[in-house]
Amino acid sequence: MKTTILKYLSVFAVYLAVDVTYQFVFGIPFSQRIQEDAGIRDIFAETIQNPILILIWFAIMTTAIVRLVVEPAVAAKSISVAARKGILLGLTAYGTLALPNGWSLADYPIALVLEVMLEGLLFAPIASVVTTWWMLKKEKAADQ
Repeated sequence: MKTTILKYLSVFAVYLAVDVTYQFVFGIPFSQRIQEDAGIRDIFAETIQNPILILIWFAIMTTAIVRLVVEPAVAAKSISVAARKGILLGLTAYGTLALPNGWSLADYPIALVLEVMLEGLLFAPIASVVTTWWMLKKEKAADQ
């Protein structure tokens, strides 16, 4: 039970840290500039719905990363499994988030679609690899 809780906390903490750092360093300034250039800045939520839905997103992604990536990677004792499965999950989740905007909304900037997909390429694999590495390290220490 303790290990399961640690997996969830680790994924959540790493994912949140990577996401927040990325957003403040690159994501938010880039997105805002592209949105303003496209004249769509005012369609994005900035009310209380934003943080509530973001927390739900983080809970879903944390659960998916633990169950679909970290647990199989730890069972395989493989960081490369964590990286590959994390990339697949991240691109699938973020592609599902971004691509419908690109094909559905008139004049939606392709740069925003690609930027969101870049997030998927980074966030899920990093959280997956760090947590898998930590869990494998803990297992190895327990075996000695």
